[in-house]
Amino acid sequence: MDANAVGTQLPSRFGQILLGQLISANMNSTDDQQITMFSAPAKFIVRRIVATNASVDLTTAVGGIYPAASKGGTAVVANSQVYSGLTAATKFVDLTIASGYTSGGDILTVKNLFLSLTTPQGGTATADIYVYGDIITL
Repeated sequence: MDANAVGTQLPSRFGQILLGQLISANMNSTDDQQITMFSAPAKFIVRRIVATNASVDLTTAVGGIYPAASKGGTAVVANSQVYSGLTAATKFVDLTIASGYTSGGDILTVKNLFLSLTTPQGGTATADIYVYGDIITL
């Protein structure tokens, strides 16, 4: 694509754009934490979710990402997802997308996603969560 014409294109014309984020997620909480989706796309496909910028070595934090609060709906990332690869702020972990949302899976139509840990870190800890994917036009 001509770089001079990119500005006139809609995000749906590009693959795997940043769809949403949660900055400074509390990795020591089992409460629901809303991942704000930009532009509230009516339909989208999650292609990748990245956790990074951990404030401490996340040795025990475990939990998933859901399409509804209170661990509602079919998990986008399973509740068994570990964050132990985040040993420093400069590390990242690609979270494992559940099979129901990979090729042949579901297109999401929710306004936001929710991080909900099943096991907290056990001390003050934060990390950033980024959701990448495709917007599906109506």
